[in-house]
Amino acid sequence: MLFCSPTEPGSCADITHARQLGLVKLLADGPVVEILADVGYQGLGAQTGGRVVTPPHRKFKKNAPDWYEEMRERQRRAHSSRCPG
Repeated sequence: MLFCSPTEPGSCADITHARQLGLVKLLADGPVVEILADVGYQGLGAQTGGRVVTPPHRKFKKNAPDWYEEMRERQRRAHSSRCPG
């Protein structure tokens, strides 16, 4: 287990809770590890020196070119296949 924190109301996003409790600083200053996370944690990679790896951002919300959607889907699947369970 990487981290265990006190419970918060369901309205508090996991990423917000992690930031408030110092998990980001712990990861940034700690040993070099790679943590595969879901899209809810996008942005932590930059804050932790690349230790948190998330699926690719969605650049286009509407009318994305077919090539982009295909590339993004390949990247998403590659990320997902690395996650256990």
